[in-house]
Amino acid sequence: MKSSIKLLAIYFLISSCSDSSKKTETQMQDSAKAEAKTTETQPTQTATFDINSIPISDKLNGAFPYFKLPEGYTYTAPNSYHGEGEIKDYDKEYFLIGGKLYPYEGKTFKGVIRLDEKAKDKKFSGLEIQKSFEETILSLGGVKVNNSEPILSEEEAKINQNDISNLYLHSVQTGSEVQTYVIRKSNKLIWVQFDFLSSDSRFTVLETKSFENKMSIISAKEIEKQIADNGKAILYINFDVDKASLKPDGLSTVDEIAKYLLSNPTVKISIEGHTDNTGDAKHNKDLSLQRANTVMNTLTSKQIKKENLSVIGYGSEKPLVDNNSEENKAKNRRVELVKK
Repeated sequence: MKSSIKLLAIYFLISSCSDSSKKTETQMQDSAKAEAKTTETQPTQTATFDINSIPISDKLNGAFPYFKLPEGYTYTAPNSYHGEGEIKDYDKEYFLIGGKLYPYEGKTFKGVIRLDEKAKDKKFSGLEIQKSFEETILSLGGVKVNNSEPILSEEEAKINQNDISNLYLHSVQTGSEVQTYVIRKSNKLIWVQFDFLSSDSRFTVLETKSFENKMSIISAKEIEKQIADNGKAILYINFDVDKASLKPDGLSTVDEIAKYLLSNPTVKISIEGHTDNTGDAKHNKDLSLQRANTVMNTLTSKQIKKENLSVIGYGSEKPLVDNNSEENKAKNRRVELVKK
């Protein structure tokens, strides 16, 4: 990302030196007017961005992700030439404001703006994309909070591999030429951000909302039904962070497993631990085995026969879904009871 910023800086320096001798007084005046107009769309940047400085506007209505592209352009899936963009009910993105990165979570649309294959004679124009979004967003009461300001070096140092692999920096990949806007509604924020390469633009819309935990404690009856229908039950047992010790609600889930096994004393099961892909793979595999053992030992303390139980730890080797969001990672952190 740093190399991209440096190359862009050199390019613009050379261009400005070459062009300066050619500018007429009229061109310089026009440039100054354009710069003043752009400045009007941005709040004054301070050390810390204050969302309360953005005026509230409820002009934006319609269906998420709200914006229809100009004719000749289309959305594709992130890092792909196919698909129609990707909506996630809960995800995360970093938004660039005055060189600093601010993380927000909520419902997201992430995609790449490309030329539509049907538009054979059209050329990609970053300026057309930028002006189209800017005029639309400003007309809806939105505010531009970043106008091609590059990421500060101290902010780059904070970026980790997890943020990159999970596409939390999807629309700031170039590190510069990033356009960021926000519409502050009375009950939520709508963030819009895109950056540019020569022939496409990475694009994000995020609608802020609080995380809603939709998981619940599974009952002995539900465990029995899952095993009868699928040969296994998928359970989300809460352990202490990065440990094999059970939390109180995790212990409640194991109590339900015990009830099922006491009602079915001849059933033999394999207790299989799984993690997401965060951190070291060997550590995750060891942790998943330790957690499976914790479940087994807790069950034997409740009069379940040890000969009917076996354990295995898979770590992150068998994910249910891609580990590309916090929501999906939560789905992969599980214990499975597999009937033998």
